[in-house]
Amino acid sequence: MTAIQAEGVHKWYAKLHVLKGVDLTVQAGEVVCLIGPSGSGKSTFLRTVNHLEPIQRGRIRVNGSLVGYREGPDGELVRLSEKAIADSRRSIGMVFQDFNLFWHMTLLENLVEGPVRVLGVPADKAAKEARALLARVGLADKADAYPRKLSGGQQQRGAIARALAMRPSVLLFDEPTSALDPETTSEVLMVMEELAAEGMTMIVASHEMGFVRRAADRVVMMENGVIIEDIPAKTFATAGGRIGEFVRHLE
Repeated sequence: MTAIQAEGVHKWYAKLHVLKGVDLTVQAGEVVCLIGPSGSGKSTFLRTVNHLEPIQRGRIRVNGSLVGYREGPDGELVRLSEKAIADSRRSIGMVFQDFNLFWHMTLLENLVEGPVRVLGVPADKAAKEARALLARVGLADKADAYPRKLSGGQQQRGAIARALAMRPSVLLFDEPTSALDPETTSEVLMVMEELAAEGMTMIVASHEMGFVRRAADRVVMMENGVIIEDIPAKTFATAGGRIGEFVRHLE
């Protein structure tokens, strides 16, 4: 079953052409790692998948449905209402570089907010599920802590738990360890690897080549707003071409 399908996706910021016809298909349960230099379009592409950034051309479907748009009578994209957009992205979780937790809420409150307000889950059930998720990411004892009292790695694990609280079928990760030190990076990557092993559909933009080798099913390289290589992860260690050159530069 196809979980994510991007076809001919274009994105402009004024005259800056950031995505230049991106095509990518991700099957349910597949882990696809996006690599490439800064400015290649990885983050922008991830943000278009859940319509945090609108596109100007192409189509993005998640679980078979367009995200953010419907097709008009002539096949043109017609933007949905804000409520319909919110509904269309419910199944898509995203974990950002900078955590994006609500600083005025405890970790538990961060996790409960979405399920109660958006999914209509009863507060007591949402809290029970949230505590289970915090235990899953190793933060059972931090439920009542505010984000400012947590380390970067703990905040990011909390952000992953918050994304999971919305019961997504797809998770997007935008350089989730870029702001972390090596020790806390390993804590976050361990959680991500567990999710991959459990069959969560994931697109991960990352420079963590160890994670890519251990968890990815496919490795996709972007450069200048296009996908230039798409290879099975089992060939990643011996890859040549631009992927091999890029990895050697990082290591």
